[in-house]
Amino acid sequence: MVTVSLLVVGAGLWRFTVPRLPGETIVTSRAEAARLRDLESRARASKEAQDWLAYANAAWEVQDFERASQGYLEVAKLEPRNVVALRRLGMLLFFAGRGEQALPVLEVATRADPSEPEGWLFLGNIYFQMGRAEDAVRAWESYKAAGGESAQVDNLIQTARQQLQTASPGQRVYLQKCAACHGAQAQGGSGPALKGNPASKVPEAVREIVTKGRGSMPAVPMGAQELEELIAYLRSL
Repeated sequence: MVTVSLLVVGAGLWRFTVPRLPGETIVTSRAEAARLRDLESRARASKEAQDWLAYANAAWEVQDFERASQGYLEVAKLEPRNVVALRRLGMLLFFAGRGEQALPVLEVATRADPSEPEGWLFLGNIYFQMGRAEDAVRAWESYKAAGGESAQVDNLIQTARQQLQTASPGQRVYLQKCAACHGAQAQGGSGPALKGNPASKVPEAVREIVTKGRGSMPAVPMGAQELEELIAYLRSL
């Protein structure tokens, strides 16, 4: 299912690029540009996943993310379980501001190859953006365990832990169980806004929606105490 989703969104993926400084170029030399053309020609002629992967990796190395995304998508078509292609496509989706689409791709990639740090780094970034601080900390710690080194990640872990410590019990439940769809501040996302929503102020309504689901929202597994803490938090918004 992840690969199918990638192919659906991938048609325009390489139109998105990472912001660059004024005067900064994607391909830094004619030699690199010529090498990319040769690798692309070889991949188109052979139609082999390994040749498309070589082309995509070479484009990635020189930060030509348009060609890289094109190459990785071709790899994913030929080898849907290719971990490198999945991981890099997940990162490219993140670069393009498509965090919700990047999330399942990176989750699959990190499970398939937990030894590669870059997947954990971006997975943690997405979790944190979604308000899932505990998941973000676990992902960033996995990044470090896999050999990743970054003072910025250490700072992010500290920030996320402080957020968890200062949050009320109900807010922690919300961040873990609800924020991915309803937003870290309950402002709404793929799910409706809960802040200022009359239904979120009615305990009976919240219990029914959480335990039984409603519309496209499935039931959310949580303990009785967690549910009561969540209800109290939603009423405070």
